[in-house]
Amino acid sequence: MQPLWLYLHFPHLQLDSLCDAMPQSHAKEHDGVSAHINHQHSLVILHHKTNCVLQLNQAATDAGIRIGMGLGTAAALDQHLQVLSYKSDIEQKKLIEIAEHLYLVTSDISLFPPNGLLLRIHNMLMLYGGLKGYWRALKAQLNDFQVHYYYASGQSPYAARLLARTAWNQISDHLPMLLHQIGIRQLVDSELDRKTVDKLARVGIHCIADLMALPLKDVAKRFDIDLVTYLGRLSGEFHHPMDFYHPQSKFQRYLELLYEISHTDTLMFPMQQLLAALEQFLKIRDLLTQKIIFTLYQRDQESLTLEVGSAQGEYQANKWANLTVLKLDNLTLKAPIFALELTTAETQLRSPEKTDLFNASKGTLSYLQLISLLQAKLGEQAISQVMLDDDFRPNKVNRYVQPQLKSAPKPILVQPLRPSFMLKMPQPLTEKVTVIHGPERISTGWWDSQPITRDYFIARNQHGQWLWIYRAASKQWFAHGLFS
Repeated sequence: MQPLWLYLHFPHLQLDSLCDAMPQSHAKEHDGVSAHINHQHSLVILHHKTNCVLQLNQAATDAGIRIGMGLGTAAALDQHLQVLSYKSDIEQKKLIEIAEHLYLVTSDISLFPPNGLLLRIHNMLMLYGGLKGYWRALKAQLNDFQVHYYYASGQSPYAARLLARTAWNQISDHLPMLLHQIGIRQLVDSELDRKTVDKLARVGIHCIADLMALPLKDVAKRFDIDLVTYLGRLSGEFHHPMDFYHPQSKFQRYLELLYEISHTDTLMFPMQQLLAALEQFLKIRDLLTQKIIFTLYQRDQESLTLEVGSAQGEYQANKWANLTVLKLDNLTLKAPIFALELTTAETQLRSPEKTDLFNASKGTLSYLQLISLLQAKLGEQAISQVMLDDDFRPNKVNRYVQPQLKSAPKPILVQPLRPSFMLKMPQPLTEKVTVIHGPERISTGWWDSQPITRDYFIARNQHGQWLWIYRAASKQWFAHGLFS
C-alpha cells in the first residue's frame, strides 16, 4: 500500500477562534464600552516582537493591509484598525480541539503546533470506500468549526505539509502529479533554514525540482546531513517518525474572548459553546459527570471559579445550561471577563434509567434533577432531607441531612400512632382531656446520659383536637404533639 498523508494548515487560527467566541450582536447589545471589537472594522493579529501583521480579517484585506506589513503602515491604511497580540497558546488549544473532533473519523493524527495537523490516511481509505469518501467525511467534521484552512495530500509528511502551506488545496493519490507539484515549489517555502536556501541559490538551485534532480551522494558531499535527511523524508525514501495524538481522558477547554464581558447574562453565549463541546466529549464516550467547573478570568483581578453540580449526573448541554443560569444569578463580577475555561470533575459511565412500563408519568424532572435545580438556585446548604435514626426518643428519631444523591429517597416507615406535628418543646398539660389510647412506654437513652422514661397516650380535648401526651416519671403530664 502506497503511503499517503494529508496536511491541514490553519493560517488564521487565533483570529478564527476569537471571532467564533462571540457574535457581534451580543457585543453591541450588552456590553457597551467593553465590547470594543467590531467585526466590520479591520482587525489584525500582530507579532509582539517584530510588530508585523501575522493574521488579518477580510476588512483589513480590503483596506490594503497584507501579511508581514508593519504596524505603522497598516495603521496608516485604516484609521479604525484594531490590533490584538499574537498568542500561540490560543492556537495550540484550538488545534487540540480540532484534532479531538477529527478523531471521530480518522485515527492517526499528528500535531504540528501551533497551526497544523498531519493525518496518515492510506490506512483509512478502505473504510470510507476510497479517497473521495474519506475526504467527504473529514470535511464534514471540519465544517463544524468556523476556521480557514489549506489542505493537500502527499506521499510523505513533508510533501503534504509543503503543498498545504502553499495552498494547493487538492487531494490526490496520483504520485506523478504529487511529485510535479512538489517540484515546482520554491525552496523558500520548504522547511529548510534561510542560510541553506541562500547557499543553494548561489549555485543556481531555486526550486525543489532542481534540488531533487541532484543525487543524494553529491548533496551529502557539498552540504550538511540535515539537507540530505530533509530530501529523503520529502521524497518518502527515508522513514519519518511521528508521534500520534491520543484523545484526552478528561475534558478541559479554554476559550479566549474577542472582547471583554462585564455582565453575567452575556456570559451564557460563550458558556454554551463550551457546554456544547462538553456534550460531544461525554456523548461519544458514553459518560456522565456530576460537576463541571467554570474558571472566569478577570482583568486585573483573581480568576473566579463557578462550580455547577448535578446530583443525577448529566451530559446534555441544555441541562447544564439551565443549572449554570441559576448559578450565574448569584454571581457578581468584580472586573470584565476576557477568557473562560471549562473542566469536569470525575466522570462515570452512563446507564439508562430503569422505569416500569406501566408506571404513570411522573413529570419531566427526576428526583435528582429537582435536587440539582434547587441547589443551583438556593445553594447546597439550603437543601436538606429528613433521615430516620434508630432511636425511639421523639426528639431524636429524625434529623436533617444533605440529600441522598445515589438514588431517590426510600419511603419513611414511621412508627405507628405518631402525630404529624411535634411541639418544639413539650408543654405542660393544662386542660381536661379524654384518653383514647395508651399507654405506650418509652424507656431508653441510658447509653448517652440522656435517658427518658415516659408513658405516652393519645387523647382528645374539649375542642376535638387529638393530642399526643405523656406522663413523666414525676407523675406530671405534658403535651408533645398534635395529630392532623
